Amino acid sequence: MFKVGIAHSLTAQVDVAAASLVVQALRALDGHPPSTALLFSTYGRDHAGLLAQLVPLLLGCTIVGGSSSGEVSREQGYRVGSAVLIVFASDAIRIRAGVLRGLSFDDEAANAAAAQQQLPSGAGVAGQFGAPAPVLGLLFPDGIGLDGGSVLQLFASHFPTTRFFGGATAEDFNLKPTEQFFNTEVLHNAVPYVLFYGPLRYHWAITEGLSSGWRAVGERLDAQCNGKWITSIANKRATDYLETRYRLEGGLLSVCHPFVIYPDQGSDDHYFRDVVRYDDATGALEAVQLLPASCQVQLTQPDPEAILAASRKNILQALAHFPGTAPPAAVLWFSCVSRALVLQHDPAAEFGTATHDLPAALPVAGFYAYGEIAPAGLGAVPTFHSSTLVTLLLGEEPKAAVGLLSTQEAFSKANHGHDLQTLQDALAASRAELAVARYELAQSRELGRIAAHSKTQLNTCYRALALAPLCKVLDIQFKRMGLKGAPPRLNKTGLARLINDRHVRHWGRPFPLTVAQLARLLGSENGSEPLGTD
Repeated sequence: MFKVGIAHSLTAQVDVAAASLVVQALRALDGHPPSTALLFSTYGRDHAGLLAQLVPLLLGCTIVGGSSSGEVSREQGYRVGSAVLIVFASDAIRIRAGVLRGLSFDDEAANAAAAQQQLPSGAGVAGQFGAPAPVLGLLFPDGIGLDGGSVLQLFASHFPTTRFFGGATAEDFNLKPTEQFFNTEVLHNAVPYVLFYGPLRYHWAITEGLSSGWRAVGERLDAQCNGKWITSIANKRATDYLETRYRLEGGLLSVCHPFVIYPDQGSDDHYFRDVVRYDDATGALEAVQLLPASCQVQLTQPDPEAILAASRKNILQALAHFPGTAPPAAVLWFSCVSRALVLQHDPAAEFGTATHDLPAALPVAGFYAYGEIAPAGLGAVPTFHSSTLVTLLLGEEPKAAVGLLSTQEAFSKANHGHDLQTLQDALAASRAELAVARYELAQSRELGRIAAHSKTQLNTCYRALALAPLCKVLDIQFKRMGLKGAPPRLNKTGLARLINDRHVRHWGRPFPLTVAQLARLLGSENGSEPLGTD
């Protein structure tokens, strides 16, 4: 059993919001106690007060999450100024939640020491949960105080066989510290996490890089970087180059125009990074995350319609490839705040478009983040993305059948094999019929070509047959007129009648064509015009 409950509250009164969230979320668990909960709430709300109210109502359930820049659910759609609660309950899948504290933006050694000390070891986890390593992990790092890529590498090195997903906590675009939640604590420079052990079934989709709804603008240019600063582009100060494209004013840059970063100059592999500020004195551009020391960069332009189309395609692809026959228990949604900013006139359109016409019973919930976490492909390592949408589908692997159920399963497999063979036979017969139809079509086209050629030859014969009486007619007519005055106007229908009369006098029967057909033949340039019937 693996159940997921989702609740979404719009009220700012923390006690009312907490009670409402718990009642809504537990309703979907059918009495099963939750072991772990995710909480996402808009930056600036009373998160400490909300957590203080939630923890007593969810005894024995660990709460992790963070501040966001918009929340989504099937019940409320896209909202700002709300809170979303997602609770998990299972008797087969073991779930462990925790928090990695006290990290810094670029001190890799200190961060590695903190991870070694605070994260669970593989041996301890195996003994406690009966699995050597977690199957899947959810991470919610500080979106401003930490480098998402470095955090992801930290967890990936500690759990090398685990796939990680999630999103960086966000604020209200003022580049202030974001907030992370762990039970009643509101933290900074921390990474709340959730680890899943056991028979978890999952699948995901991602709108990565230039497939996310942005198009590249201008050329790929060489760039030099120092940490999260782009110091030069095309051997110029970075701001000098940027001023050739944009009007710089006020020190801030729009995250609606992320930079394309090409780490390898000889490859098209790329990712997006948001560049948020610039320094007039140094001419450098500041990104939110760390950058390679040497790379190529390219500017981008958003396409709102392409963003909506990519979002819809994303969730449909994830659902289409979800393994097994049972539907997922829930869909987690991690989208970038830049996507909502591009759609600022209707930021709810992305979630609404993506989930339109999906089964009403399918729960979908999540938040808008300052960076998204997911493998770029099925065989790829976990990656930290920008301007991306990640949809993660979760469910439980079916239990192995025994006794009567195993016999029933074998019977079902036999029926399935029989049906499959029947379909394969029908496919082979259809392919044979298609081959015959293609042969007949080719023959028909060849006969048509021959018939058209024959008709052209027939028209040529008719024209030759008409030529002799035509010459006689013209000779007599011109002699009568003595070639005086204006040249005579030749009427094709009149000539056709004269030719037909001459043919009757000479052969005793009408010309093989009607007068109208003969007139049309006389008027065609090459004799290939079809005659038809009159």
